[in-house]
Amino acid sequence: METVVFENRSKNNYLQAVLFSTLILVFVGGSVALAILSGKVSNVLVFQISGFIYGLSALMYIFQFFFKNENVGKVGTLFAFLGWLTQTVGLFLRGLESYYMGIFHPPWTNLYESLMFFPWLAVGLYLYIEREYKTKVIGTFFMPIVAFLVIWGHKFNTDINPLVPALRSYWLYLHVLASFVGYAGFTVSFGASFAYLIKHNFNKEVEVKSVYYLGFVFFLVLSGIFGYLTLTGAKDIKTMMFGVIFILSLLGLLYFAVYVLKPIGKVLPSENILSEIAFKAVAISFPIWTASIMLGGAWANEAWGSYWSWDPKETWALIVWLFFAAYIHGRTIGKWKGTTSSWIVVAGFIMLLICYFGVNLYFPGLHSYATE
Repeated sequence: METVVFENRSKNNYLQAVLFSTLILVFVGGSVALAILSGKVSNVLVFQISGFIYGLSALMYIFQFFFKNENVGKVGTLFAFLGWLTQTVGLFLRGLESYYMGIFHPPWTNLYESLMFFPWLAVGLYLYIEREYKTKVIGTFFMPIVAFLVIWGHKFNTDINPLVPALRSYWLYLHVLASFVGYAGFTVSFGASFAYLIKHNFNKEVEVKSVYYLGFVFFLVLSGIFGYLTLTGAKDIKTMMFGVIFILSLLGLLYFAVYVLKPIGKVLPSENILSEIAFKAVAISFPIWTASIMLGGAWANEAWGSYWSWDPKETWALIVWLFFAAYIHGRTIGKWKGTTSSWIVVAGFIMLLICYFGVNLYFPGLHSYATE
């Protein structure tokens, strides 16, 4: 009689996870300790280094995509992980620096800190998805955006300042953290949905006409011009109009891009996998985003005496919620699957950008402190 031996894989996986987590803690703890003891390494410098590493990672992913070199792709993943570890050190270091200044607060209280914290969450989630689905193609589009955000974030005020009275609350840890988890998850869902649209056109052998190339170039130039004017303009009506044109041109660019980029559909994962990634990311993020809105309402009532004030940030957070609620509803009842649901995610992501950047920079309100 043959004896069947079952491998205790769960135990091995558990031990590997514990060892891996221990190594991360040792690295982060050691790096933070060295930075503090030296007195010459600031959190800003560490974040700048992480942006450089993310840039190298982006280049490796792009190189791997065009030249189909698996080893280069592994280097890209390694750099992404090293950048994530470096950012982890920066976040701990910034928190400790604020503590030694006597004004301790978590490192996500203003626009600069959020532009360091949000990519950190998003990269962590991306690395998990890459490992889970064994595909590096999404990194080709994802990592350049991460590198840009971390590097571009240094144009804002990097100083550590005392919190305004409204932020001196335990709600800061709950509400803001939940919001950024939602931002990260919705961003991953957007990447998967956009890739799905490209893959769909490739599988359907959609004819790419000249008008698509012309439209792509036109909206690329238009979004570049008005994106620059929006980001460098003053907080006035003219700049706000530039922002509206930028958003519309960005939507046009994405529409034509799913046709122009059709050839890369050959190397993208299957439609089913991309659809699954998009849905899972929203399924995880949506309840957390809902919780962030509810927690924000409780905090607002404690700070300002009202659960809901139709503040611009609150309003756009609700708009984002409605878009992704529609997506989940459509996917669940089975009538909005495929390209329709993917375009809902794309549109929802544009609303997310307005909620994150537009409101903070150009709409005065109760959340205006986020620009400091």
